[in-house]
Amino acid sequence: MRHLRAGALLASVIFIFAACGSSKQASKAELIGTWQASSIVIDGDSKDWPAPYPAYDAKAKIGYAVSNDRDKLYITMECGDVMTQMKILRSGLKVWIDTSGGKSQRMVINYPLPAENGAMQQEFIHEEQDQQNNNTQSLDREKRMQRRVRKGLDDAIQLSFEGFAACNGGFLVKQINSCGINVRMGIDEFNEMIWEAAIPFKMLYGKDHIDKKDEGRPLSVCFQVDGIKKPEKPKDASGGMNEGGGGGMHGAGGGMRGAGGGMNGGGGKGGGGQGSDGRESMFETSKTWKQFGIAFKEQ
Repeated sequence: MRHLRAGALLASVIFIFAACGSSKQASKAELIGTWQASSIVIDGDSKDWPAPYPAYDAKAKIGYAVSNDRDKLYITMECGDVMTQMKILRSGLKVWIDTSGGKSQRMVINYPLPAENGAMQQEFIHEEQDQQNNNTQSLDREKRMQRRVRKGLDDAIQLSFEGFAACNGGFLVKQINSCGINVRMGIDEFNEMIWEAAIPFKMLYGKDHIDKKDEGRPLSVCFQVDGIKKPEKPKDASGGMNEGGGGGMHGAGGGMRGAGGGMNGGGGKGGGGQGSDGRESMFETSKTWKQFGIAFKEQ
């Protein structure tokens, strides 16, 4: 009887361990990523990426995607809300990468860097004043804001890396860095802000190429945009605060590509979306974390 009980106990233990192993394998299988069959050109254009982007954060107003081939991890972000674009240019964008699949903030690409000269902050103040005083029509205001975004993008010529052992520090965007990390940002024909990066696996896993054992390996990415400092309200002629009729700053035009989650419907690009909570979101920090898996295909 004792032998039978011992045998049953051993069988139960084996079953539990087997079940745990199966659970882990199933969890890993769920993280199978997107294999990049053709090379991504890192040029600040979304033509190499799916339309619409497969993931969207309605609060942060950004779409994003991740894929990989044998040698590199590719990351992209797009934003069609013009006020959020100005926020990114003013406060900068941090893209964190955690190779364990958690939420560690040790490895980061900083691009664009915050606008330290305050030029973009002044753009927000001017926009707030125009909105409150109702000085311009919305279409004219949108075009003016888009011009400001393009000017701010032209000035965003520096980036920095942290947590990458081979190349911590600052670089010019077009400079070849010792990590081999390539990053670009641009505005496409639909006034979408496009951010792209290609990161060699050498910088992430310490080896030049992934293999079959890496399939389903978890990896997390976070897009962080810090909130801007609230501008002071302008005073009216009587010395009081002008409450105006503009209702604050709202995102105008250039909605996200495709459909769902706050993006414009129809599966196409661009087009006239306007955020109802655009003003307050400019002063809030957003962090969009997403866990992905590494994809693999035999060559």
